[in-house]
Amino acid sequence: MTPALDPAVAPSVAPAAAPSVRTSLRTGRGPRRAAAAVSAVTIAVATALIWALASAVPTSAKPAVEVTPSADRAAGPEAGLHPRVRQVDAAAMTVRAKALAQALTQTQRQARAANLRAEVLRVAKNQLGDPYRAGSAGPNAFDCGGFTQFVFRRALGMDIARSSRGQYQQVERIKKKDALPGDLVFFFEGGAHHVGIYLGNDKMIDAPNPGESVSINPISGSWWGRSFTGIGRILPA
Repeated sequence: MTPALDPAVAPSVAPAAAPSVRTSLRTGRGPRRAAAAVSAVTIAVATALIWALASAVPTSAKPAVEVTPSADRAAGPEAGLHPRVRQVDAAAMTVRAKALAQALTQTQRQARAANLRAEVLRVAKNQLGDPYRAGSAGPNAFDCGGFTQFVFRRALGMDIARSSRGQYQQVERIKKKDALPGDLVFFFEGGAHHVGIYLGNDKMIDAPNPGESVSINPISGSWWGRSFTGIGRILPA
């Protein structure tokens, strides 16, 4: 039987305690834990720095290329032109635009004039064969002034003078070399006692004399040519 120990004599037995600092230093557990904590903080800081740097440094991807209009399409700041260059270019464009507009207007005027003249000739030729009759102005018989008056009124709604003398006073006098179809041809030197409509190629259509009819006749190399006075213009050229 084991004798009981006297509490007073027996050494006291303390419960197991946490390792002392010396023990930690001897075993190495404490420094390892501290190093692990420091490493975690370092990794977090390094990760944050890397992310910040990556956000700040531009990527190698090429930016979208902006298309700049050429100088002939847009003479503005985006074209990279000096202001004086833009001013000169704009002035040149204005001159070209005006020239084009004038050319178009001239072409339109010429086309309209050609149409008017063609209509005069069409109506005049429709009367070929109608008899001459003094004092008549159509629709089936004519004297010379009555014939030209009838044609211009029927073709264009234009009311010109009744007599050849009155028509001669209304026209613009032009040279024979400048005559165009639809101009008026006048006869008898020093006056205008006969009138016809110029057809071109030195010919006219007129109501010539009693006993004759509306016909096409030469304006030179004939009796009329010996009495030629001049060309008069009513329609635009």
